[in-house]
Amino acid sequence: MTEVQIIKYCKNGDPKGFKYLVDTYASKLYGICLRYMNDEFEASDVLQESFIKIFNNISEYKDIGSFESWISKITVNTALMALRKNKNLQMFLEPINNTNVEKFVGDDLEIDLNEKDILNMLKKLSPHHKVIFNMAIIEGYKHSEIAEILGIKESTSRTKLTRARKKLQEIYLSEMKIISTDYKKKCKD
Repeated sequence: MTEVQIIKYCKNGDPKGFKYLVDTYASKLYGICLRYMNDEFEASDVLQESFIKIFNNISEYKDIGSFESWISKITVNTALMALRKNKNLQMFLEPINNTNVEKFVGDDLEIDLNEKDILNMLKKLSPHHKVIFNMAIIEGYKHSEIAEILGIKESTSRTKLTRARKKLQEIYLSEMKIISTDYKKKCKD
């Protein structure tokens, strides 16, 4: 079934359209949910809630722009609302004391990571850093958009992204030391 047909069925309230919507987009949207939420159960809940919102609001989609982008944005917003309910985003309302944030080094670092490695590293970030990183780097939001959505200053968004990058670099380097140490042990045995 084509995207146009799925949209048409859903706009007509046809359950078959909902089934095709889920079958077609569940994998992509679940990936978004996993990047924002702490575990698979929370991600599944957000995914389910996202599909309900998409189906209930599909009449608002005006065939302008990408449908996939529209449903992705709903999923991101649903994840953010879930985090707010869990009070994981309260840190966004706190002012940042240190304005001299260290610049992220290692942008040119060659990293060969798969999706699972990246998700595991993202899980180790604090909720506020994970959200900013996801929105800016993975979802492609501008700092002005992030600031508006989260109710923070653009400078706060930039600072938290810089800190998230630095923390991810630390996590990566730490894990490479563990792998290197394990490899050296195996070679000695």
